[in-house]
Amino acid sequence: MPRSTLYTKENEVLSQLIREMRNAAGLTQAACAEALGKPQSYVSKIEGGTQRIDLIQLREYCAICGVSLTTFVKRFEAKFN
Repeated sequence: MPRSTLYTKENEVLSQLIREMRNAAGLTQAACAEALGKPQSYVSKIEGGTQRIDLIQLREYCAICGVSLTTFVKRFEAKFN
C-alpha cells in the first residue's frame, strides 16, 4: 500500500518553506489567499501541512510571493542535502 506523503518530514519542510516565503513577501494569509482567488482557509491548510499542493498551485503561490519556482525548489532540496 502506498504511504501517504501528508505526514512526512518532506511535507513538513514544504509547508514551513511556503509559510516563510509568504512572510518574507510581507503577505498575510488573507492577502495571499485573495491573490490566489482562494479562501484564507486554503492558505492556512497548506501552511499547516494538512492540504496538499500540486506543482501548478505551488508555481502560482511562488509567483504571488515574488519567488521563482526554481528558487523555491532549490531551497526545498537544500534542506535534505
